[in-house]
Amino acid sequence: MSEAKYKGYSSLNYIAFNYAGFACISIVVFLTATQPFYIKEVIGIEPILGHIKDSKIGHIIGGLGFFDELISMISAPLLGTLNDKLNTLGYGGSKLIQSSSLLVLAIALFGYAIINSHLIPDMFIFRGIFALGVTGCMSMITVVLNELSYSDFTFGKLLFWKQSDYQAISLNGNDIEVNVKRNGKYSAIMGIATGLGAIFSVSAFVTLPVKFQDWYPEIDMKWSLRYSYLVVMGFAILSALFLYAFLYQADSKVQQEESREENKPYFEILKDGFEFSKTNKQAQLAYVGAFAARSTTVATSIFIPLMVYDWYYNIGECENGSGDWAGKMTCYEGYIFSAILTGVAQTVALISAPLWGYLIDNSKIGKFRTLAISSLVGAVGNFGLSLINTSFNHYDPKTIVCFLFVSIIGLSQIGLIISSMSILSGISNAHQIMGSLSGFYSFCGGIGIMMITLVGGILADHWIVGPFFLLGLFNLTSLGVYLTFVKENNKVISIGDDSEVENTNETA
Repeated sequence: MSEAKYKGYSSLNYIAFNYAGFACISIVVFLTATQPFYIKEVIGIEPILGHIKDSKIGHIIGGLGFFDELISMISAPLLGTLNDKLNTLGYGGSKLIQSSSLLVLAIALFGYAIINSHLIPDMFIFRGIFALGVTGCMSMITVVLNELSYSDFTFGKLLFWKQSDYQAISLNGNDIEVNVKRNGKYSAIMGIATGLGAIFSVSAFVTLPVKFQDWYPEIDMKWSLRYSYLVVMGFAILSALFLYAFLYQADSKVQQEESREENKPYFEILKDGFEFSKTNKQAQLAYVGAFAARSTTVATSIFIPLMVYDWYYNIGECENGSGDWAGKMTCYEGYIFSAILTGVAQTVALISAPLWGYLIDNSKIGKFRTLAISSLVGAVGNFGLSLINTSFNHYDPKTIVCFLFVSIIGLSQIGLIISSMSILSGISNAHQIMGSLSGFYSFCGGIGIMMITLVGGILADHWIVGPFFLLGLFNLTSLGVYLTFVKENNKVISIGDDSEVENTNETA
């Protein structure tokens, strides 16, 4: 067994690592879940004739999401490479980027709270700033997971986890011990942390506008929303300070040694990551997983609230254009039910994370097959939600069928997230370019998000559950790529799904 590459990884470092995912996801869920209501109450774009599709709010949300991901896709590889470059200089790139990204989110939230008054250019400007902050925060999670996976941190001393942190695999009939650390548990606990962040957001942050109106009846919904964004801004600032103080930073000499060339040019590091991605099939499979995982996360955050919002307009409970949501015959109940339904998906994701972590660490299943299973589950949930008990004009989100399939989608969501992260962070021969690989991982996730937000937003204006049908197709794509991966790498898969796929670096 090889010696740990990253030493001195403390329990507090590990807590900060998980808190980063918690904080970032809670802010993302808040913004995406409140966006339909923000557009109506703050920007002033209201549905016409009592139906959401007549105002093209779905199209607007899709356009904002497309712009968000355009910024994310451009910045993700650049920020990832910046991490690698900072490491070559001994500055701890992941720590600096992840903590400063929360400050960038705070700036965006301040703009939403105080400055935004028009869709163009105000909302697009601050949505772009928000996208930059989210990209910096989330793209570093895979980098830190890689550091954790090859650090001296271990759960072996804890009673509730008795598995060995390292796995011996059989190659050509001989038992050999390799430095493949079981990181399914780390990915699973990160999944739990992000799930808790989402649940915390829908229960504490998303309901803030309604609570402000309960506490201060003289305040209308417009200012209740603005004040809520200020509260979340304060949360982002405090989170940034916590992460800067407690995130792990590798010894500068170790970072420089890992990078091999201390003064390697920035764009050469970016090129190295791109060339590695072109030939390494394990990285490619992780990227496809990111495509499905990120699109699922955003679809549940955006289109579940939109589906609820549409239904309440159809039954006539959101026709009051005064902006006073204190009355019961407005979107007050719709706002609350939107948080409930989104919370169901996130709760299922939270409680199922340990199961996915177990499957990843199980030598008979492993991270590759776990990705395939979660893709299949996602296809069932999304096609079920979009095709059963529905029509092109109406969909009742309060049915048992809806709750069932939303739960299945939440189950798939966390499986896709932690299996794809585990696949990428488990590449042991790429520490010096892991930031770049994480950037390309986020880039591929961004492609999925752009498609689900832009095409899904257009579909939603005509078929409110259309985005989930599209998401089902994404899951089938992920499953198909896995099957191709198995066919091309049958020898590797047969010796243990968690073994490194380092001997298959020919062009895919």
